[in-house]
Formats: sequence, structure tokens, C-alpha cells
Amino acid sequence: GCSHNTTQNQVGATRRLRPSTRRLRRTVMASADPFSAVRARLAEHGQAHLLSPPPPAAAAEDYLRQLRGLDLPRLRRMFESSTSAQPPAGDITPFEDITCVEELPAGGAEAHSEGLRLIAEGKVAALLLAGGSGTRLGSAAPKGCYDIGMPSHKSLFQYHAERLLGARRLAAQHSGRRLEEVHLPLLVMTSEANDGETRAFFAERDRFGLPPDQLHFFTQGMLPAFDERGRILRSSASQLALSPNGNGGVYLSLQEAGLLEEMSRRGVTSVFQADPHEKVGVLASLGGKPHVVEYSEISTEMAEATREALSGSGTRLLYGAAHICVNWFSLPFLRAFAAGALGEEGSASLPLHVARKKVPCLDPDKGGGSVPLQPSEPNAIKLELFIFDTFPHAAKLVALQVPREHEFAPVKNAPGAASDSPDTACAAFSRLCVDRLVAAGGTVKAPRPCVAANSGNGSRPRPLLEISPLVSYAGEGLEERVAGREFELPQHLC
Repeated sequence: GCSHNTTQNQVGATRRLRPSTRRLRRTVMASADPFSAVRARLAEHGQAHLLSPPPPAAAAEDYLRQLRGLDLPRLRRMFESSTSAQPPAGDITPFEDITCVEELPAGGAEAHSEGLRLIAEGKVAALLLAGGSGTRLGSAAPKGCYDIGMPSHKSLFQYHAERLLGARRLAAQHSGRRLEEVHLPLLVMTSEANDGETRAFFAERDRFGLPPDQLHFFTQGMLPAFDERGRILRSSASQLALSPNGNGGVYLSLQEAGLLEEMSRRGVTSVFQADPHEKVGVLASLGGKPHVVEYSEISTEMAEATREALSGSGTRLLYGAAHICVNWFSLPFLRAFAAGALGEEGSASLPLHVARKKVPCLDPDKGGGSVPLQPSEPNAIKLELFIFDTFPHAAKLVALQVPREHEFAPVKNAPGAASDSPDTACAAFSRLCVDRLVAAGGTVKAPRPCVAANSGNGSRPRPLLEISPLVSYAGEGLEERVAGREFELPQHLC
């Protein structure tokens, strides 16, 4: 009873405090709430649910930093402009400035020589977009760590690194320079989710032989996911649902990492970019400007239209120039778009595209925002920048059409899939290597592979041929290794 009465007296005493003391106490209590200012700002912009429920005490400080980092007025503008955007106006017509490799003078020897000269003079950097994971391939690791199943069991990262080493070797030979004098930097764009693992993967393998001063990592920008009402989603009570801002975010990310400035100081004038896992669109003209359009945007009649090839070797599709996300940019062009890439004011700004995706999150409409949602259908809007949305702003844009069997073997579907899988990529790579070996005077014992079926348990090696880029970049110099010899598959020439 005494304890109860004491408590009542304390409460009563609190209630009998003078008005000035009550105001002081409320001020002290308010200042002790670290979320008070953030809570008011969230409510002002329709995002009050981001603190319902509040985060666990142990994670409160980190979550508060996340919330303070949100530019809510800008995010609102981005969401509204993207979800209300209309497709670009204008008629779709064929893009005309396309040259096929076969149509280049002397089979492209002059262009090949010029490329080696630029590399030898340190005027080229390579850019790899590597923010993805191998989830669809059954791997939780970064996608570049994936072993597609060739005889060497190299990762995708190792193939890219060794091709750069091969290109440096050729450039040194072409120019008469020592190999150490040739600089070909590799810029690797990761995501927040895979940055640490990617860096460790390279470090544990001695960077696959790349010089340490020629390998640079930087992270892709992130944007929150929204629901259809524009509310920012949370993956948990202490974490916003964030996702990479699309491959077009590379312009801003390069600038923020200081790499455009560093490349400029080094004398780099152009950047060669590769994202071999990207879905392809068609290069066309829209309203007189170069654009990449989706196949769904052109009619069946347009998709099937053909014209005579300049080489006289039959016909080719009017809309047959698939953009495989392999680009060559001048450095001034990259710098021109770096500051405005996220939709700021100005002519260099890029549009944000809406992608409706399945995003696990806390349901803001149930249980006070505490009920986890595992969606079976798309429930969220992600905003993405596309790297090719800079094309209409280019003073000059040309396309080089290359044979698919030489340049494009995407790996995006699970093993065993009929297309764009590790199996089909292995088969295509092996066929290319066999062609080069035969052209150099070698032969193979096993029948030339046309399908690389996944053996499942791996007990029967697939009849694949692999030629390391460290031996030959594109078939050059193979004669002394293979002429007059017969090879049994599987085989790795290294």
C-alpha cells in the first residue's frame, strides 16, 4: 500500500509542477527522442510509416542515419515524374549509321591497329558493370564469381581480367613497348550488396595478375523501393528496402568515386564498357534521335523487314542491331552526364524508368507496419536509370555490328535452360575456340561440339575446348602451338 501511495504522490507532484517547469520537462523529454525531428519530416512528406514500428534500440542509430540521408522532396519528384512519364514521342525508324565488321576495310585490320595504339598509349580504360548476383544461377555469390563449367573452371571475373591482360600484351607487341609500360585500367562497378565479397574475391586470387594500380572498385548508387502510392518500403524495422539504381547510374557513380577525374589525369580519353548479362533492346531512331527500344515497341512487320547487305552477302534485318550493352564512350561524354544523371535540372539529365518487382518488405497497411510480406506478385516499384538513355544526346553515335557467335553468349538463366544459360555459353565459347584452332592448322578428335548438355553429376566431362586469352586473344599466334596436332576434348590450352 505504501509503495502504491508513494507512486500516487509522485505522480501528483509531477502534475502540480509550475507551468514553466512543465514546459522545461517537455523540452528535455523531446530532446531525448532522437527521432522527433525525423518523425516530423517523414509525416510532412507522407512517409510516417517508416517509424511504425520503431527500430530495435540496438539498430536505432544506424536506421536514423538511413532516414536522415533521404532527400524526401526529391524522391517524391522522382517517383511522380517516373510513374506519370509517357514514352518518347516520334516515329521509330531504322538506325542507319551501322557498320558490319565484315564491311570494314581490310577486314578491320586498320581499326584493330588503331585500337592497339590507343591501348598502348594509355588512352583507354575498361569498365565492367558487376553489381549483380548469381541468384538465378543457383549461387549466392556475386555473378562474376560464377564458374560456367569450362575445362579451366575459371570465374567470369577471371575471363574478363585475362582478356585485359591479353589485350595489354598485344598492345605492347604492336607498339614495341615493354608490357609494364602499357596501362589498361579496369574499373569495376559493384553494388552495396556485393562490394566487399567482390573485392575479397579479386584480392584472394592476386587480382588475376592485374597490376594493383590498374584495378579500381566503386559502388553503384542505391534508391529505395516504393509501393504504388509512393510510400518508401522497409525490408525490416531497421532497414529500408534499397536496390541499385540501374546501369545508367554508372555516370554519377564514376564521378562520385573520383574515377573520371583520375582517368583524365592519366590521359585516358575513352572508356570501353561491358555488361554481358544485360537484356538486349534494338538500336533504332526515334524522332530522328538514336534510341534503344524494346522488341515489344516495334511491330511484327517492322521486326521482319530486311534490306540488302552492303557486302552483297544477302539481306539483313532493318531492326537487327541488338544493343548488347558493350559500348565505347569518350571521357568528355561521360563527364557531361555525371552531374545530372539522377534527373536533376538540365539537358544532361536522364529519365528514371519504372520496374515493377517482387520485393519482400514490411506491409505498411497491416499490423501497424510490422507484418512481413513475401509477395508472389510484383508489389513494388523500383526506379532505374538506363545507360543507353544518353545516346540521344550524343553529337555522334555509330554502331559496329558483330557476329553473335564471336561476341555474345549471355549467362542469365539457370543451368539446363535452353537459352542464355551456362551450358549454351560453354557451347558457344567452345565452338569459337575450335574454329580458331582449326584455322591455325590443328584438329580435334572428338566431334565438333554443338550442344554442351549439363552432365548433372559431372562424372562425364563435356567435350569442350578452351583457349586461354593469355595464350591467344582472338586466334593470333596459335600456329606454333597447334599446327599439325590433334587434340582430344575436353582440352584447355593455357
